[in-house]
Order: sequence, then structure tokens, then C-alpha cells
Amino acid sequence: MLSSLTIRNFRSILDMTVSFAFAEKRAPAGFRDSDRVFFIEPAPKVRLVPTLALYGSNASGKSNVLMALGAFRDCAVSGVQGKFRPDKLHPELRTTSFAATIVRQGHRFVYAIEYDRDEFVKESLSADGQLLFSVGQDGQMFGPLATESYPEQRLQEIFRVECSTPQHKQTASFLSVIGKRYPGLNPLVTAVFDFFNEGIIVLNDNTIHISRGVDLFASVLEKADDPDPMKNAFARITALLENLDIHICRMELHRKRMRLDRDTHERNYLDVDPEFLRRLTSFEKEGDSIVLNTDRICSFHQDAQGNEVEFDFSTEESSGTQIVAGLLGVFLAALESGGVVAVDELDRSLHPLLLIELIRLFKDKRYNSRGAQLICTVHNTDILDANLLRISEVGIISKTLQEGSTIARISDFSGVDKVENFRRQYLTGRFSGIPFPYI
Repeated sequence: MLSSLTIRNFRSILDMTVSFAFAEKRAPAGFRDSDRVFFIEPAPKVRLVPTLALYGSNASGKSNVLMALGAFRDCAVSGVQGKFRPDKLHPELRTTSFAATIVRQGHRFVYAIEYDRDEFVKESLSADGQLLFSVGQDGQMFGPLATESYPEQRLQEIFRVECSTPQHKQTASFLSVIGKRYPGLNPLVTAVFDFFNEGIIVLNDNTIHISRGVDLFASVLEKADDPDPMKNAFARITALLENLDIHICRMELHRKRMRLDRDTHERNYLDVDPEFLRRLTSFEKEGDSIVLNTDRICSFHQDAQGNEVEFDFSTEESSGTQIVAGLLGVFLAALESGGVVAVDELDRSLHPLLLIELIRLFKDKRYNSRGAQLICTVHNTDILDANLLRISEVGIISKTLQEGSTIARISDFSGVDKVENFRRQYLTGRFSGIPFPYI
């Protein structure tokens, strides 16, 4: 779970720390017996919020917070190439840096990186206040990771060979090299790598194909030894979809798979029927081969006489219904694994009541029993009056040329101790972060 995220010099963000701490002075009365998730307690004396909704004017930098989280994840997992997106209005700043405080398996981790266009400048990981490793242009420290089989000298060689180019530029994170290739070396390092690699999902908008959502949820169920992860993932997604009162009685998933074997002479893959490619919904690697999947999803409605009528889900259902179906798979995957999901413009094309129910998944103990977190940008203010979000769960993004994009949660404002009626106060400008348009 994320406890905090620090971003420096990324797009419009010069220096921002996003806190996920539960900031109310005391826990709500009866919180232990309530069906609602008021906060997550991943470790003693640690309380984190399950949701964070980001508001602000257009071009204030809301999306950049989510993009920064995605860039941080990508740097940690796959390296720095193509990830450098500094604030162009402040050319004196030469590097970007990220730091995250993560609570996982009862431990408090701090993972930090600094990089420029070409390479990592610094990288470090600590657990419960102890530095596990630190690498950078000023030197390396691997002592706490060293074992009899992997003494510090060997770890230095791994870093030199597997993280760096022949020009001695570090382009791959040490975290990813250890997490991918030496997962048994240190369980703490592996836990943090797994969090970045599997525990964070960032969507640049709220549109994701239902097949992708099914695949994400099925992969989580498979790791939990579900006997039929694909079938059960689709069944749980469609059960929720039917409960949302969008008039679908039931759904069916028909998947075709095509295995592409590598041509050993041409060193490429064989041609594929264009019609199959047109309906392609996902693919996966199996050794040197690639398996392509095409899904035909049928939804069923009742006609005026009560008879069941089949619809093609991807062409005959509304865009809003398709958005909800895709998001449900992503959300259920995060809820099942205790991950973090970030969605830009979560409210786009969604009725406010559907939006409320989607957010409620992370606020309901029936669904969120593993400490999953939702971060989203929204413009819809109806949810501020839905008695759903607490004062720690609403962030306001503002931007100035001098300070860039900044964040203030409602809990940061003095005299705000109630947990409802945010909407009127926000729209009147008390928390800033609103436009002042005129024509």
C-alpha cells in the first residue's frame, strides 16, 4: 500500500508529496463494526486511506500525478529510457526524482530514484529505517544484501554488468535486476519489486476493454490457485455488472486462441488472418511463441415479451456500459490482490450514481478486505455530497508558474472537521482548485 509519493520535476510538478495517511484526529465511532472501510491498517500505528479523489481546474496537473506514478513504476520495472519528462518551464532543473513510502508485509519501505534523460543518477531502498542498498554516481552500497553466496563484491559485479551500459551509465534499476533474476536473494527487495511490477495499475483514461479486465483479474485468481480463473473472473465481473441496473440479464465469453510459432529460418512470426487480427483482444508469450486471443462477448437482455435477446457487447452496448465492464475487471484485480489502481478521468461518460458505486467498492469491507487503494482524477462533484469520501480522501490540485502543480487535501485546511458537504465549499472556492471561466 502507498503511504506517500514524492514527485520532483515531472511535467508541471516541481515538488509535490502526495500523502495517503488517514489524517483525522480520531477514528470514527464504531469503525471496527462498520461495513465501511474508513482506513487501512497495514502495520501497527499506520492508517492509510483506501481512496484518493483528485480535483482541480483543467490543466492544473491532476493527470500528471497519475502519469508520474506510472512513470515511477515503469522506471523501477523496465528502466529509464524514454521516461524523462521534465517541467519545460523550468529548464534549470536537470533531473527527475521519485520516492515512495510503501507498507507491505508489515514492513515500511522507502524506494527512491533520481534520473535524467540517459541514466539513473541515484537509486536506494530502505526497510524499516535500514538502508538495504544505495547506488549512484557517488558510489554503491550493498552490504545488507550480501550473503555467503552473494558477497558484496559479486553484487557490485551484478550491478556493473546487468544494470549498466559499457559507458557505465545505469539504465536498469538494481531493484528490477534483483527482483527478476535473483528473487531469492532478499525477500524484502523482491516484495518491493513485486509491488511495482504487479501491484500498481495506471490507466490514462477510464476506457479499458473488458477482455483486458478479465485477463488482469484472471491472472490474480490464477496466482491464488483458482481452479478456473478465466471462467470465474468473467462470472464475478458480469455478476457485478448485472447488479448495476443496466438491464443486462447475463453475459457469455467465447474466446479463440491462435498460437504463433517463430519461423526458425525467417526469424519472424507467421502471417495471421486479418479478420482474426481485427478482433484481437489480448496476447501473451509462451516461450518463443505468442498466443493471440480474440473474444466474442455476448450480452443478453429481455424483450417486451420477456424473451432473451442476444447483443454483441462490443458494438451494441453503450460506451458507458463498456467502460464500467472494463473497469470492474481492473478494480476486482486490485481488490483481490491488495494493489493500487489509478484512473484518470474516472467519471468520463459515467452516470454519477454508477461512479459512486465504483468508488464504493474500495470503501466496502465485503470487497476491500486486503487493503486495495484507488487513486482517481474527477470533475464530478456529486460524489462530494454522497457521504462517501472523508476529508483525507479528497485532494485539490492547483498550479502556478512559480510553484508548479501543488496538492492540498481537505484535511490540510484549518477548521475542516466534518466529513460531508464538501461540494458547496469546493465550488465556492474555499479549497481553491476551481476555474473562473467567463465568456
